[in-house]
Amino acid sequence: MNTELITHWSEYDIAAQKILRLATRSIRIFDPDLAKLKLESRENALVLRQFLSTVPHNTLQIVLRNAEPFRNNSPRLFKLLTDFPHAMQVWECASSLKKLSDAIFLSDDRHALIRIHEDHARSRVIIDSANESSRYLTRFEEILAEGGTPISATTLGL
Repeated sequence: MNTELITHWSEYDIAAQKILRLATRSIRIFDPDLAKLKLESRENALVLRQFLSTVPHNTLQIVLRNAEPFRNNSPRLFKLLTDFPHAMQVWECASSLKKLSDAIFLSDDRHALIRIHEDHARSRVIIDSANESSRYLTRFEEILAEGGTPISATTLGL
């Protein structure tokens, strides 16, 4: 097990890359708008595409406090949602959760990047510890259980 506290955005970027690349089964994210994770970058979108296409049972769940940036500025991620609707789900969180200021990035429920406040790089990195990650998994599941608005890759209409 490896747990580390980071305080700089450059360290955060490196940790996010590591957590993303460690995923072999599941990725769960609770984030303000995904901007700091940089998942929309070409390289990260390719990693996500490979993750979703390699094993049919892999899952990517994202809960956003503000989904507008995702809808308007994330064509690569939106394409993944279009191509893998069985494996990728995105929600805008319930309005009761909009005041939360932390961020959670879980990989395989044993690796985690936990940003203590959305405006700061100060984060906790957990590598290979289901025990240490379990409370963040529980928190993610509680956030998801609160409900929200699903983001669909298709437009419904008559």
